[in-house]
Amino acid sequence: MIQMAVLGAVIGAVLYGLIVVVAPPKRTAAVELGQFDAHYRSQPEQAEHEPTVSTTPHLELRLGGWVSAQLAQRGIRYRALRQDLALTRQSFDALMGRKVVAAGGGFLLALLGLGFAQYGAGVSLPPGAPLMAGLLLGAALFVAPDVDVRKEAHRRRREFTEHLAIYLELVALEMAGYAAAEAALPQAARHGGTWSMLLIRDTLLRARLSGEDRWDALTALGERIGVPDLRDLGALVKTVADDGAQVRQTLSARAASMRRALLAEDDAEAKRRKQSMGLAGLLIAAGFMLFIGYPAFVNISL
Repeated sequence: MIQMAVLGAVIGAVLYGLIVVVAPPKRTAAVELGQFDAHYRSQPEQAEHEPTVSTTPHLELRLGGWVSAQLAQRGIRYRALRQDLALTRQSFDALMGRKVVAAGGGFLLALLGLGFAQYGAGVSLPPGAPLMAGLLLGAALFVAPDVDVRKEAHRRRREFTEHLAIYLELVALEMAGYAAAEAALPQAARHGGTWSMLLIRDTLLRARLSGEDRWDALTALGERIGVPDLRDLGALVKTVADDGAQVRQTLSARAASMRRALLAEDDAEAKRRKQSMGLAGLLIAAGFMLFIGYPAFVNISL
């Protein structure tokens, strides 16, 4: 009896630890924005490897750093995941540590649970079932932390694209007021207080202090956070940089193109949800018909 209680307590502790690792507590928006704006770096390598101020255990960070180093030696970069992490201000090492801990905890949980069911409760299981279940659960939990990161990054990337279209229109308006492109970029960024405008403003400030070309800085930012519209903007503008009117037209055309793409994405999402609602309605109707017709069918069969 004592052994069963101890085993149950161990399983409960492992399950609680998995919940905390896979779905950590959410930080407030003010904390995320402050960390995003205060600790961002202009170089991709620094942004990728710089640890984020968090409550991540030191052991988890060290484990994630070791895994990250092993992956880098084998040429596995996780480029898309690094872009998502840069956009959500999370550390790659911390995420890899969380993935490894979640996988190990899932493997241990399945092994203990099915082992208890097989040897403690007398449930008959195929040979090797606990080990196979542990491997499957560990693999599933290894991938699980990526889902929340990619979902949040998709939301932030779309929000950034919406604000970028507005920003480009503001830059074009500043240039229409006889402002040079180099002056119009930081002036337009002052008109917004969103996290995306703050990020653009911080990038331009760092570019000015370091002597880097501002269009190149914005291109590097687009590459770092995975926003193609911003990544391609610098090269596009440089082709017409000698003509201010063409720069304004290029910025306005790119902003209009971004808005059309966002509208098309919204339309596709609305159609998808409409189809889902139609399918749900058909399933409800089929269930209702089955519920109504089942008594009659039973009476006829009897």
